Amino acid sequence: MIRSIMLVAFGPLMVSAVAQPADGLTVLSVCELSRDYAKFRDKVVAVRGVYYYGLRQDCRERCATGLWPSFMDVEGGRDGVWDELTKTLFSVEGEAKATGKRFEIWVTVVGRLRTRVKRSCDWKSVGGYGHLGAFPAQIIAESMRDIEVRVNPKSPYDYANMYHGPL
Repeated sequence: MIRSIMLVAFGPLMVSAVAQPADGLTVLSVCELSRDYAKFRDKVVAVRGVYYYGLRQDCRERCATGLWPSFMDVEGGRDGVWDELTKTLFSVEGEAKATGKRFEIWVTVVGRLRTRVKRSCDWKSVGGYGHLGAFPAQIIAESMRDIEVRVNPKSPYDYANMYHGPL
């Protein structure tokens, strides 16, 4: 089932979401999942967070040694899984450049979770995923849904300056 959402803040910008996840999956926030990555290792999960160079969320939890690992790399997927998110990223990037506004792109990703982490705060010692092994977990995307763009003036995510690779 494909849904369309009209974003009033953008005027005519249209965003679509792809198929619903398999029945029986509870959608977890990135914060909920990051409390116990090991519990979900090698399982199919549905997780919702902000997409900005991976899936992330600002959580209240903190590690004594620093940053709480509330972010994960998103990889792979079958053909077409990334299509709507890619269109949304380019639309938001254009809008951010034109208006100077800050946004967040929220998405639910369904896929298999990979992690080496046993305890959330020990993630730096076990090696990771994604660019420079900086992510404590990785989700191999099977589908993405419920893509939602939110205007947030306090967002730390700068979609106006996305990196698209070497020139």
